Amino acid sequence: MKKKSTLACNGKWRAAAWAAAVLLAGCDQSAPPTKQASSPQASTAVVVDAATGLRWLRCALGQTWQGGRCVGEAEALSLMDAQERVQALNAKGHEGISQWRLPTIVELAALRRCDHGLVDETFTLELSPEREPVTVPRWCARETSVPTIDSARFPDTPLRKFWSGSGSEAAQHFYAVDFSNAWIGQNEAAEATHAVRPVADR
Repeated sequence: MKKKSTLACNGKWRAAAWAAAVLLAGCDQSAPPTKQASSPQASTAVVVDAATGLRWLRCALGQTWQGGRCVGEAEALSLMDAQERVQALNAKGHEGISQWRLPTIVELAALRRCDHGLVDETFTLELSPEREPVTVPRWCARETSVPTIDSARFPDTPLRKFWSGSGSEAAQHFYAVDFSNAWIGQNEAAEATHAVRPVADR
C-alpha cells in the first residue's frame, strides 16, 4: 500500500508539473512582444529635469503640443500679462498641475545649450532687496547652433527672449533669456513683451 501511495503521489506531482509547464508555455506564446516603455518626455507636454526635479512646459505659451512638436506662435506678453496667464493655468490645473510659475533667472538660464558650452565669464544680477544677488554665465563660447536650448526636450523654441520671474523691483528692471543667442537680458522693462515657459516644482 505504501508503494502504491508513493507512486500515486509521484504521478500527481508529474501531472502538476506538466500542467504548469504547459500553462507557462501558453503564456509565453500568447503574450505580445515586450515593448520598451516610452519615455514620458517623448509623450507629454511636460518635461521633467532629472537633475532638479523641475517640471517644464515643453512649449511656450501660445503654442500647442501636438505629435511631438510645438505648433503655433508663441505669445508675446508683458511681465504682468505673463504672470496673469500663469495664474490662469493654475486655475484650470493645466496638464494636471496647479503650481505653475515663472522660472527664476537661474533656472531659465540653466536651460541654455551651446555647441561649445558657456564662457567662464559671468553676470552678477541684483535681485529684490531681500534676496542675494545671483551669478550666471554670460553667453555661449564661440559660435553655436540655434536655438540655444535642447531642441529634443523643447522643440520649436522661438528665437526670442523668455521672461524669468526675477528682477529688481526697486530698480524696475527684470531679467530674461534670449534663446536665439543665449544672452541674458538684464534691463528688461515690465512693459516689454517676451515669450513665457512656465515651470513647476516637483
